[in-house]
Amino acid sequence: MIEKIEIKNFRSLEQFQFNTTKPVILLEGPNGVGKTSVLEAIYFAATTKSHRTSTEKDMIEHDKPYAMVRLKTSDAQHEIILSEKGKRTLINKVEIKKISDYIGKLHLVMFAPEDLLLVKGSPSERRYFMDLEMMQVSKEYLRWLNHYKKILKQRNALLKKLKVDDDYTFLNILAEQLYEVGEKIYDARETFLAEINTYLKASNLKYKDFLVEIRYEPNLTKEAWLKYLKTKQKQDILYEQTTTGIHKDDFEVLFNGHPAKDYASQGTQRLITIEIKLALLEWIKEKTKKDVVLLLDDVLSELDSERQEQFLTSISNAHQTFISSAIPLNTKLDLQKVILSKEKQDGSK
Repeated sequence: MIEKIEIKNFRSLEQFQFNTTKPVILLEGPNGVGKTSVLEAIYFAATTKSHRTSTEKDMIEHDKPYAMVRLKTSDAQHEIILSEKGKRTLINKVEIKKISDYIGKLHLVMFAPEDLLLVKGSPSERRYFMDLEMMQVSKEYLRWLNHYKKILKQRNALLKKLKVDDDYTFLNILAEQLYEVGEKIYDARETFLAEINTYLKASNLKYKDFLVEIRYEPNLTKEAWLKYLKTKQKQDILYEQTTTGIHKDDFEVLFNGHPAKDYASQGTQRLITIEIKLALLEWIKEKTKKDVVLLLDDVLSELDSERQEQFLTSISNAHQTFISSAIPLNTKLDLQKVILSKEKQDGSK
């Protein structure tokens, strides 16, 4: 469990800290006071990534030289410092030089409005979801992914130089290497989604006639991909890029057997995404044998009071949970309130 949070110069939070005393922490306050930024900071400190932006300098408060987030848990202190020079990561005040050695020490799952892209976004959004979550629990998967990207970059660079009547020897060697590691990623993704589906069937958010499934949609079957790499070199040379492979994979979210992006309303898509995240949480917990922190940004805004209470009760005894809300919650749960306002940023309770 996270016991203390310290944030400095992160977004609009110049100085913010508080101790956590209960399993459920409610960040309450009007829009624009930094509730989402607190959750983003926690996520950033655990994963070294933001769920809101790929431009990291945006997370540093204007005119400040750096941003810092420090999380004290029951067994370690995790710290990340972001500046123009890059990121520094520390555990128990010892700098961790390799990001891959830092990621995965603190496990968490986050839901934010942006996660609706899992249902209605582009294939790249869903590939990113698969890769990020698997990387956090498997260093081997991270190595495979980095190796694949390296070979893919080499092959694409070669394709830009080759002509259709050139010798294909080196191109075929790279194709063999690409398939060898790509096959492992394919199998890992297929297994990951199958296991997530198992947890979806037992989700706490099950309502009547509410069935969510995820269907893996690889770019090609492994057999078809291998055949393409061996026989369709000319096409890739003409396009000057590797046109097939796991870097073009996707998955589809189904709601009661139909594509959720077409058959589910905005509110239902929100519930579907929450259900996927809760299934992911259980998957990480099973894989790591460790507790998982749950971050919920604006998760309750489209739920009626009955479903709010049902949802909060379902998660209250399972995991440490941080929830942001712009509306006061009428709940019987024993939770910790952290009130944010424009005048006060030090975490009054």
